[in-house]
Amino acid sequence: MLGVELRLASVPEGVRAGHYVLLSDPAPGADAAPVPFSLASAPRELPRLTLHYRPTPGSEDASRADALFVAGRDIAVDLPHGECAVERPLPRPLLILAGGTGIAQARSIVREHGRDPGATLRLVWGARTPEELYLAGEFDAAAGAGFQWIGACEAGATADRRRGRVADVVAEEVAAGRLALGDWDVLVAGGPPMVWGTVAALRPHGLRRERTRSDVFAYAPRDDLWSD
Repeated sequence: MLGVELRLASVPEGVRAGHYVLLSDPAPGADAAPVPFSLASAPRELPRLTLHYRPTPGSEDASRADALFVAGRDIAVDLPHGECAVERPLPRPLLILAGGTGIAQARSIVREHGRDPGATLRLVWGARTPEELYLAGEFDAAAGAGFQWIGACEAGATADRRRGRVADVVAEEVAAGRLALGDWDVLVAGGPPMVWGTVAALRPHGLRRERTRSDVFAYAPRDDLWSD
């Protein structure tokens, strides 16, 4: 995973943690198709903006991003976008379920709200191995009364990390009486397979449509998975 830092010429209004940005090449004749990235930094850190980027051979978006991220070049930045903005103060306890590059969206929220007085924020982050939980040290340092997190690993779990997918760990927390999904707003951050797999797995454990958000719901809807 690569961290990319940009500095904005001006700060747009209305940017909230949980938003995403569209990047494009402003040069005449350049490919105008924008590349979306979740904010990985807190809005209070603007005009500095941090993105997390995983080079992916064969991905059209990744190829366009490779062309954009050349030192010294200007990039057109369009924000805010998305329907998962988190207001301050948090109106209710917030549970973030993150997988893959969805952790960037979660990081923005944790950095903006993790130390707010009275906030209740919890994160479950899933990866294949403990080594892929590359923000573990940062989240450990941020943990306290208002913010807690659990790392979930499909393989190679350790004493500090749970074995299984995000949905498996959440289901275990519900079964043990440590979590009641109906008490939380839930944000699911990740690609469509992760998001919809998590929704399908957690609906029997109390996940409620009216309290659950994801950007995937807008660009890759699956109403059938909410049907009884």
